[in-house]
Amino acid sequence: MGKMRTEFETSQSLELPVESRAAIDVFIDLLFTYNQKFNLISRQITRASLLQLVGESLILERYINRARVIDAGSGNGILGIPVALLDKERPVILVETKGKKVLFLEEARKNLKLDNVRVFRSTIEDYMREENGTDISLVSRGFPHPQIFFNFLRKGIIRELLLITSGNKLEKINLDMVKMEQKTYNLPLRNNLKIIKMENVSRETYKQKM
Repeated sequence: MGKMRTEFETSQSLELPVESRAAIDVFIDLLFTYNQKFNLISRQITRASLLQLVGESLILERYINRARVIDAGSGNGILGIPVALLDKERPVILVETKGKKVLFLEEARKNLKLDNVRVFRSTIEDYMREENGTDISLVSRGFPHPQIFFNFLRKGIIRELLLITSGNKLEKINLDMVKMEQKTYNLPLRNNLKIIKMENVSRETYKQKM
């Protein structure tokens, strides 16, 4: 565990409780174990690289300000699982379409005893049709069609959107940012990736900012 703490502190400048560090260690072990059966991560990826990805997820977690979190296209859980580990009182929904990845997410949830996590095999569009909450942060990493998320935000289906993505991808999209507030945060050791946070603010708040 001492080695893991050093890697987190030097590469991400993160201080984590011992319990959280141990749980992340278990999660990464699970990823490597299941990757021998399923294609969850690159076979060439190192533990240090996975720790960096987890660290970036933990940085994103700092900026979540809503009561519930939905991880769209959760995949191997490298975003949603660390977010759920840091705040076990906050519900986290992992939405994924591929069956093998859903099986892994369920196994990770059980192994880590994450009672605040639920896993759904669904497209994000189908899942959101059944979602009846409003105090929601939607998070995602590397999702191929982020325009879907912007539509959710514009319509008020979600209140907050946080993406780990490249600035180039966002520049190609017509955001129509009326009543939207956008912030960008840098990731350590990354020149091409950012955390993009967008909020659907109230009409009164929007007018005050004009």
